[in-house]
Amino acid sequence: MKNHHYMLFLWAFLMPFHALKAEEINTGFEFSDTGGFFTLTSGSATASFSGGEAKSIGNFSLYHSGMNAWMINPGTTGEIAINPPAQTISVYFRVQSGNNASVLELLDGDGQILISFPGSSSNWTEVVADAAFLGKSIAKVVLRNQSAQGYAVLDDLSLLTSDEPVEQRLDNPIPETIQKGSIRLRLKQIATGLTAPNWAIAAPGDSGHLYVGDQDGKIWRINLADSDKTVFLDLSDRLVPLGAFGEGTFDERGLLGFAFHPQFAENGLVYTYTSEPADDASDFSTIPEGASANHRSVIREWKLALPGLNENPVPVSTERVLLTVDQPQFNHNAGGLNFGPDGMLYVAFGDGGGADDRDGQIFAGGAIIGHGENGNGQNTANPLGSLLRIDPMGNNAANGQYGIPADNPFVGSAPVLNEIYAYGFRNPFRFSFDTVTGALVLADVGQNDIEEVNLVQPGLNYGWSTKEGSFVFDPNGDEAGFVTHGVTTANLIDPIVQYDHDEGTAIIGGFVYRGNAMPVLQQAYIFGDVARTGEGDGRLFYTAGNEILELDLTLRDEPGFWVLGFGQDAHGEIYVLGNAGGVPFGTEGSVYKLVPNAEFSAGFLDIPAVDVLSDNSGSTAFRARFQLVEGSDPLRFVLADAEKLNDGFLGDNAQFDSQTATLTLPFVNVVQAGKTISTYAAELQRVPDQPVLTFELKQATLLK
Repeated sequence: MKNHHYMLFLWAFLMPFHALKAEEINTGFEFSDTGGFFTLTSGSATASFSGGEAKSIGNFSLYHSGMNAWMINPGTTGEIAINPPAQTISVYFRVQSGNNASVLELLDGDGQILISFPGSSSNWTEVVADAAFLGKSIAKVVLRNQSAQGYAVLDDLSLLTSDEPVEQRLDNPIPETIQKGSIRLRLKQIATGLTAPNWAIAAPGDSGHLYVGDQDGKIWRINLADSDKTVFLDLSDRLVPLGAFGEGTFDERGLLGFAFHPQFAENGLVYTYTSEPADDASDFSTIPEGASANHRSVIREWKLALPGLNENPVPVSTERVLLTVDQPQFNHNAGGLNFGPDGMLYVAFGDGGGADDRDGQIFAGGAIIGHGENGNGQNTANPLGSLLRIDPMGNNAANGQYGIPADNPFVGSAPVLNEIYAYGFRNPFRFSFDTVTGALVLADVGQNDIEEVNLVQPGLNYGWSTKEGSFVFDPNGDEAGFVTHGVTTANLIDPIVQYDHDEGTAIIGGFVYRGNAMPVLQQAYIFGDVARTGEGDGRLFYTAGNEILELDLTLRDEPGFWVLGFGQDAHGEIYVLGNAGGVPFGTEGSVYKLVPNAEFSAGFLDIPAVDVLSDNSGSTAFRARFQLVEGSDPLRFVLADAEKLNDGFLGDNAQFDSQTATLTLPFVNVVQAGKTISTYAAELQRVPDQPVLTFELKQATLLK
């Protein structure tokens, strides 16, 4: 008899699975069971049949061998539940003449279809499938007979199960631990009294201030010279009531991002990402009919009154909504908002919240909705789980409020949403552009196992929820999902670096360092984790793209607060944002600047910032380099180079009092052979009557 073959994988390549501890179930259905349910066993393996009958009807074309087969009546569905799931399956499939609407489906343990086959009445279809090819084990076989006449039939079934499936849970996916790096610096507090600061940037044309977004709806303006802070904008009345579980509790909603237009100094335009009540119809929604969204994400444009930029808050001339997106749950909103070097506005959306990016699982007291069978991360028909690229000056979007750039990667690729720049993200809370190269670096918050940093390119798929980090993700039905060593044939992009939940709980993206105060960090990406154990123990990391190292803080082992965000000023210096409670309530939020220590190495003393105090002109900041005078005792240092800095560097490091001629260095890293670092507090005295500015060491105290 002629067979039509669907060969998914050569049997020769299946041999490694036979080496595992396995159970095999084989049947030609040479028995009669018309009760609709029966179970076949082999050792610990079971195959439970329902919805069909093992029988003979006297039609020889419906038996591949012998005189019986498993038959599904017209208009009904038969299922075979396999426990443990099968690594390989072989079965013959055929439909009776006149049956033109039957399909055979192979499903994973989460009920997702791995592959399907149409029925044929002219030939037997030999289905041979392998978990290594499909990416997941086969937990269920479904035979749908959707025809009005004729049986759908399976015969000669063979299953191979294993106690060591491809999807075996990885309890410690990344065994290597993150080590402390050789860069020792400090956190200088520059502002207090905020709530939950999560994003900070400079405004074009204003290098003297840092603008800080606070989750409770305020944008603060901080003077970098004297740390004075004022409210720049207050959007708190637009937000949903915060506290996902009641007043004072955790929440991922709020003011989540803002961006200044590149020509802000001329046009006064600011853009915000806020979580607002879902009182009106949104531009995009995945909410099923009859259900309600938790809230909606709103992208707004604000035109500020330029003559009033120094008022607190700044008066608004006009505002308009660019786009709105319904959010199924309170979490995974992302919220990153940035203008790229191309002048386009990039907007990050999470997968809609809940857990595992699947409908049905119980979350926060109710069943998850708004994700569908396969999740939003892999659904390019809506913005959830994607990074969008739009032109706020255009109007060719469906709602007429923004433009879709003609060079977006999916323009003209219906049904893919043309606004999408890249997709496959879970909760891309923060992303930023390298101010030198233009590279787009995105940190995606993981589910239960992996936190990741991605280098984003247009049109690519970054994997969620098929993968979490570089690992295959198993959503695990209605239970918590996990990562495995499984394989997938999909073209998915792995992160450039990643870490697991031994090291933290949620990644907080930062910036590529391009400042001048810390040359050793030049080109490094600085980021962090909100809290290693969920107890306010945030962490600070850096990477050059191949490994993750932890910043070595001089006065503490760790920041000592929840790390909620990062900032970058007009000079490329980096700020760390956080609070004491991890919730968007209270006034314990603070802004810290990453500042370097002075350093003595290879005969040179480098002071990144020294405040020069004089009688009549206040203080002036300088960067200075001194060279050790060879053979001097006590040690003497002569000025080799100096550069005047802006007032934003005042108070960052050392101080020189011209009246007492004393140079005070509260923190000096002494780098010894093998890059061992010891940190001292030192005091030097100016040596009079020298042709070049010279200081002599008077005392030094070991700090660390």
